[in-house]
Amino acid sequence: MNFIVSAFLAKSAAVSSGGVPVGLIVTLVIIAALVIAIAVAVYKIKRGIRQISRTMFGTDSFAQGINNQKMEMSETPRSLQAMTSLCLPRIQRDFPEFDYEDYKQKAETVLRSYMNSIEEKNPELLYGECSTALKDNVKGIIADLSNRGYAQSYDDIVIHRTEISRYTKDGATARILFVSSVGSYAYTTDSSGGVVYGSRDMKTQSVYETELVYIQNVDMVANGSEGLGLNCPNCGAPIKNLGQKFCEYCGTGITEINIRAWKFSSVREQTTTTRPY
Repeated sequence: MNFIVSAFLAKSAAVSSGGVPVGLIVTLVIIAALVIAIAVAVYKIKRGIRQISRTMFGTDSFAQGINNQKMEMSETPRSLQAMTSLCLPRIQRDFPEFDYEDYKQKAETVLRSYMNSIEEKNPELLYGECSTALKDNVKGIIADLSNRGYAQSYDDIVIHRTEISRYTKDGATARILFVSSVGSYAYTTDSSGGVVYGSRDMKTQSVYETELVYIQNVDMVANGSEGLGLNCPNCGAPIKNLGQKFCEYCGTGITEINIRAWKFSSVREQTTTTRPY
């Protein structure tokens, strides 16, 4: 077949119609057909993309749809691993005087003061009921930002929701992990004011973990030490429950050691992205 077509084109090349070689006409027709076929294919592809974009995003522009989705995600609070209903009864059994609403509010206050301290590069702005470990952590972040010539900003902070995520106890130490869904314009700028991380124009929705620790000497947490053991002053039996007021063996009243206290020991953002500081 190819041989016949080649022979036909070779023969027709010598034939003229109004001075134009027939072979040239055939070539132009083939090229025109290819152009039309490509144009039709491109049109179908574009139409298909528009249909997909309408289905997925409700708009003809795929790029606009993706941008709209990003904006929507930036305004949608992150979900939380809420275990409050399971953890709170255990906490209140161990610590009958524990006020959940009060400490939830304090956890949010700690979180705001944490961000404010870093933004202002002033560790003294950190909330008072924080451990030495948390204060040292904030000082380290501030020092690192200063060394790099960076500044961190948290604008329009909104804490959507705070819950308890985990409760653990080990000996004389108890830990409560609060999680907060937070939205803000969080971004890092260099010495020239250019944004090197985050965005001034698009909100960041994050989950922050704020840990509350009950320990005899909170500074031991920073040193990795174990909490001190407690024993009944009358019979010497171990005190098993951290908030226990009476010895379960002899009934003697237990006076709580005055250095035991609830302190916020850490703040951490749940993220897989590494910050530049």
